[in-house]
Amino acid sequence: MPRQDDGAPDTTGLTARLMQAAVSALEQRQPIEALPSLDRLRLLPGQSGIAAALRAEALLALGRSAEADGAAAEALEANPGDAARLELRARAHWACGRSLEALDMAAAAVIAAPQDIAALLLFAALLGEERRHEDAVSVLQDALRRRPGEPQVLLRLGIALTRAGRHDEAADVLGRCAAAAPQLPGLAVARAQAALARRDMAEAIAIARAGLDQAGGDAALYSVLAHALEAAGRRDEAWPAFRAASRLAPEDPYLAHLAAVADGIATERASAGYVESIFDGYADSFEASLIRLGYRVPGLVRRAVERHRPDGAPLGSVLDLGCGTGLVGVALHDLLGVALHDLLGASLVGVDLSRRMLDEARAKGIYTALLQQDLLAALEDGPGSFDLVCAADVFCYLGRLDAALALCARCLAADGLLIFSVERGQDGAAFQLHRQGRYAHAPDLVRADLAAAGLAPLEIREEALRLDFGRPVEGLFVVARHAG
Repeated sequence: MPRQDDGAPDTTGLTARLMQAAVSALEQRQPIEALPSLDRLRLLPGQSGIAAALRAEALLALGRSAEADGAAAEALEANPGDAARLELRARAHWACGRSLEALDMAAAAVIAAPQDIAALLLFAALLGEERRHEDAVSVLQDALRRRPGEPQVLLRLGIALTRAGRHDEAADVLGRCAAAAPQLPGLAVARAQAALARRDMAEAIAIARAGLDQAGGDAALYSVLAHALEAAGRRDEAWPAFRAASRLAPEDPYLAHLAAVADGIATERASAGYVESIFDGYADSFEASLIRLGYRVPGLVRRAVERHRPDGAPLGSVLDLGCGTGLVGVALHDLLGVALHDLLGASLVGVDLSRRMLDEARAKGIYTALLQQDLLAALEDGPGSFDLVCAADVFCYLGRLDAALALCARCLAADGLLIFSVERGQDGAAFQLHRQGRYAHAPDLVRADLAAAGLAPLEIREEALRLDFGRPVEGLFVVARHAG
């Protein structure tokens, strides 16, 4: 190996070859091929920082998020003020599910390099992840002033405006983007989603179909097309699109569940990923939507508690399964006998799979604990001391109820109440998975599962739970306690 004047080996040529091999592999989307070169590069004098940065990129592409985060931290330590490395660490945090830390790191990248469009786009995306859509719009408008007419900025701004509910502005911005770069990846999806958001189903369908004609198979376009067809009342046309979307994105639990519905597969429950994705996306508009749909269950729960505690005895501890944004908690919290901040007395515990829903519930300030868990896991962990276990419109995402009801019984105090609602199925038909992706339960099945769990029904009432596509959703409202 050649030596420098000071006698040290000259590694310049080796450094260049290793760097070129790693960068070439990354550019050719072969990240696994880049790692051996990067492992050697990091051992050469002065190369550990750049090798760690490139290694983080490769690991992110491979989905090895925790390792990527460690490599990004090493790269940033070698050059703490570098905007590109701050941005890299932000992306690694995001891939690890640490969106708030990612947001802080992206903000630091913007401060370090205010003109860096990539940093601004990442910062705006993370603001959107935290549902700070108006802040994201402001950041992207600033980016557009710095880079007028930049298609990628126009695309991201149009998406942010759609999510902020500013539909006319979104249509204008996305139209400008289409004029500047009609083939831009993601544009057809954004335009179709924007049309869907402003309830222009004909335009959403037309844009999605045109995008599919141009780009071929695309899961997101098929998904938007399916939702637009369903919203237009063309369900028979929607199901093939749901199937196609799921085939193209088999790892997506939301699409997998809807494809199972389309295929008539009798699954026993909706997957946790499906439920979480629905309600994370629904959190911002959840309460307003339910009000429009005439949602009655929280009021039914309140009145049932009053009926079955006629002496006015206060409630002790309450477990609110699938608490959502806290509507049942609002209906019940003043019935608890001890101030909610006194954890030794009454408590109101909410459980939900959706972090977004829990954020909304937390803002109400009425829960003593909020747990992001699957309801069966929460019941398995729960103590047997709740005065009330409530599941308002939650069991519609379970087909089989026997395990859930047995666990509810285990969590009830001796004289505790179980209150839940389900969508009503036909007698003798067990449970059915409807094309809305929810389950309906036959009254005789509900009675049999209660009995098997050692629970006796105090009430099984037929009630209209809410509206769906303008029609009442017929349900069963159930109050039960330990038998005997």
